[in-house]
Amino acid sequence: MEFVEGWDIVQVLGEGAFGEVKLLVNRKTSEAVAVKLVDLRIHLTAISEIRKEIGIHKLLNHENILKCFGHRKDDKFQYIFLEYAAGGELFDRIEPDIGMDPAQAQRYFQQLIAGMEYLHTRGIAHRDLKPENLLLDANDNLKISDFGFATIFRHKGQERLLDKRCGTLPYIAPEVLVKKYSAQPADIWSCGVILVTLLAGELPWDKPAAKCAEYVDWKEGKDYVSPWRKIDTVALSLLRRMLSPRVDRRYTVSQIKLHPWFLKNFKGAGASRVVHNFEDGASSRKRSCIEIGAAPNRNYMEQFCLSQPEFIRQVTVEPDLPAENQPKPYISCLSQPACLDDILLNSQLSGGTTQTTQNPIQRLVKRMTRFFVETSAEETCNKLKEILNKLSFNYKVNGLEFTVTLHDKRRQRLVFKANVLDMNGSVLVDFRLSTGCGLEFKKYFLDLKQRLKDIIVLGPVSWPLAMASLNKTFCPT
Repeated sequence: MEFVEGWDIVQVLGEGAFGEVKLLVNRKTSEAVAVKLVDLRIHLTAISEIRKEIGIHKLLNHENILKCFGHRKDDKFQYIFLEYAAGGELFDRIEPDIGMDPAQAQRYFQQLIAGMEYLHTRGIAHRDLKPENLLLDANDNLKISDFGFATIFRHKGQERLLDKRCGTLPYIAPEVLVKKYSAQPADIWSCGVILVTLLAGELPWDKPAAKCAEYVDWKEGKDYVSPWRKIDTVALSLLRRMLSPRVDRRYTVSQIKLHPWFLKNFKGAGASRVVHNFEDGASSRKRSCIEIGAAPNRNYMEQFCLSQPEFIRQVTVEPDLPAENQPKPYISCLSQPACLDDILLNSQLSGGTTQTTQNPIQRLVKRMTRFFVETSAEETCNKLKEILNKLSFNYKVNGLEFTVTLHDKRRQRLVFKANVLDMNGSVLVDFRLSTGCGLEFKKYFLDLKQRLKDIIVLGPVSWPLAMASLNKTFCPT
């Protein structure tokens, strides 16, 4: 069943409290857009919240905030059309218990502060800032997403205190748990916790409350314990001011932007961005979509690295110029789909979510939580079942997709999926977080990967063989 004329559902990008986010790709141009589907038959009480989310998100226009292109509704579903963040979730770049390179952490943090500063100048508080709600575009730029808990705290120069207790416990400010609170300091606190996860690869506490020993240690200045001992003194001094329990002493955005760590020039920062190789965990340089588009005779591995569907821009021929000086057609990665009106105005939108032309290359973007195996798809599924049974994990199997449901160390619900993909003889196991903490999910992934190490392909995969049958799908005519 076709979701909308001319567009194909390629994959599920994520899941939230009110529905799924799916990737749509235009069949002719390969332009991409994300669509958030909310089933109004199930979430009857959420209609006002969804309307509020759409109203706030449509007001925003900033390079570090995910764009909202528009929305429409039918009898069954509310559709919200969003910018496709081809780089995936920020948490996927964080190594559990390690974090990431300080230069890269600084870059993401600077972009987070820029986006949050814009929100606050518009009188809007996000109230659920966390790595799972921070996405990356094809050029590795941070995008703040998910405005389900956002609210307007300032209108016509008048500010109001907030009283709704919302957010995710490890990231919320202590005052949110106990009383009315000011919007801006609460968001700044969340940004501070995010910085801890970037630099240390772990959360500092379960929640900022008196009954939490780790939080009490922080208040008492015990910075010789983890995660604080992993963080250098300059960054730690910034965190002390951002994570001050006293709101009146907590840093403002202006003070954060003047801090030495925020302004520090890391040697070699930005020269080249390094990410994990998807199939063997080694490091390799992730090429930007523009670099790849400019390269002649791209091979299959370059197609795999291309994480944003591409669109060939045609140019006008100049009659007065010789052939060698004529402008050349070029490939660009689009954030504003030219064919978006086809979706917003199309009368054939339906609740059907059957995927038509699956593009396996599109399915392989964004995540580091995947690896190739030497076994067949059936043997791999049997091996995965054996391990999950041994661990007493609660799981369901639908074809080649496993859905694992459990509770993490904080007793919070954690749901992730594992897809076994047969790609012309090469089998890939692809893990994706559905619900819960990204860092906890990655810990489970690393454990499962270790238990499957005897079947994991350690050497390079023959991409021409694995992708040959997909090339025609990837390059539509």
